[in-house]
Amino acid sequence: MREVWALSATLLLLGLAATETVQQRDDTHWCEHDKTLHKRLDIVEKNIERTVNHLDAEVSALLRFIEASNPPLQLGAPTMDIFENDLY
Repeated sequence: MREVWALSATLLLLGLAATETVQQRDDTHWCEHDKTLHKRLDIVEKNIERTVNHLDAEVSALLRFIEASNPPLQLGAPTMDIFENDLY
């Protein structure tokens, strides 16, 4: 009977050791996956920041161009109605 208990205990300990090894592998895989995901998100964030900065510069340049091409309106000057031709 003692041999059965000893064999059962040995098998139980081997099973626990194998289970812990599998969990450690999964934890390591999860950690590596998490690191990879964060690296990708950092790259996406940098690309978004560059795109936003580029678009901001483009909009600023367009606004400067519009301001330079349109002379300021004089106070008291008649304005033109763009809908006077009844285009719609």
